Amino acid sequence: MSTPGFQPARVSGAETFVFPLGFLVIFLLGFSACSLNPLGFQGSPGETRFMAPGGDDPNSGEKPPAAPLAFRPPLILVDDLDRESLLQVVKNQIDAMQEADLSRKVRLGPMTLTQGKLREDLIAFFNLLKENLPRHEFRRRLREEFAFYRAGVGKKRRVLFTGYYTPLIPASRVRTEEYRYPLYRMPEKSRNLRYVGHPPKPADAVQDTGRVWTWRDYTREHIDRLGALSNRGLEIAWLKDDLERFFLHIQGSGRLRFRDGTVRGVRYLGANNYPYTGIGKRMVKDKVIAAEEGSMQGIKRYLRAHPEEVPKYLFQNKRYIFFALTDEPPRGSGGGDLVAGRSIATDKSIFPAGGLAYIILRKPVLNDDHEITGWKRVARFVVDQDTGNAIRGPGRADLYFGAGHRAGVKAGHFQEWGQLFYLIKK
Repeated sequence: MSTPGFQPARVSGAETFVFPLGFLVIFLLGFSACSLNPLGFQGSPGETRFMAPGGDDPNSGEKPPAAPLAFRPPLILVDDLDRESLLQVVKNQIDAMQEADLSRKVRLGPMTLTQGKLREDLIAFFNLLKENLPRHEFRRRLREEFAFYRAGVGKKRRVLFTGYYTPLIPASRVRTEEYRYPLYRMPEKSRNLRYVGHPPKPADAVQDTGRVWTWRDYTREHIDRLGALSNRGLEIAWLKDDLERFFLHIQGSGRLRFRDGTVRGVRYLGANNYPYTGIGKRMVKDKVIAAEEGSMQGIKRYLRAHPEEVPKYLFQNKRYIFFALTDEPPRGSGGGDLVAGRSIATDKSIFPAGGLAYIILRKPVLNDDHEITGWKRVARFVVDQDTGNAIRGPGRADLYFGAGHRAGVKAGHFQEWGQLFYLIKK
């Protein structure tokens, strides 16, 4: 027996769309096309039949509707993960948006929506899932009630997906000879956590050698080499590996295993004023690694073999992340708890936290030794819950792989072109 579904909160402006003039006609054509294309689960139960992106189903005898590519639905609509994880990620984001300003306008590609509209779309999809409909009926309802907007770049509107995860890192609560690399919280008056869609707070000023600086003015080199924040009581933990600390800054959250065996989460609290600079490209340019070695594992492998090079490359990335300890699960910048395989990160100046989406791509397959043995083509519903330092522009997205070493191997090697569709309730 299905449980009662969510009831959407009615708010002023919660269903607002704003389109550029001239774009409205194309968008309406896209909505019309969505009602014509036969979406849904394909093949017999347990069988997933994939077609080439943009191609025809050779068994149908029909061609897809001539809709603009940006509003042409996916030719497949299957989901390779369990239904429970999908319900969970949708509910997580609905709950996270409960206290948000639902009238606040956000961008979804060329469109402007409200946070209330996004939340109502999630609620509608959640309630549809809870009906536990047969596949053909679920397909029909999706076709009737939702339109698809395809993100991406180029004529084929593709998106480059990379991966991220939650690492588990050895740590100490006090500095020792072995554990000497600190994680910092922000100065006391800046400890409030800020999610995407919430108003920013002014930075605090700190004094440094007679000059007034804000904590956001310090670079990675100022903090880690010159000790700009040392002896201020800002350390929340100490790590024994500088490379693990650096990549924790890139991931934005992780789990710390302290020397007494306890495990606590650590989450993003804020950052300085500098943009993210990827060191992999610089290392390839310097010809110290090949282009195919530019993954997290390749960078770590080279720097562990050449420790004298670590400062040179790490300080290239001036951006610095501040953290807080937490007992909560990993959480995205949009406020919702992340779910492995179901959460993605995008550029929040283009795509909104809380967007319901559908992806088609490949993922790595590992053996028992955590070695990649092949790649598997997958398609699934996801929720846009997060952002990332390197995720910029309409053609980039990050897929969350979960926590631990196995997730890290998958995320570190993951770099695949795929398709990304946002679902918008009509």
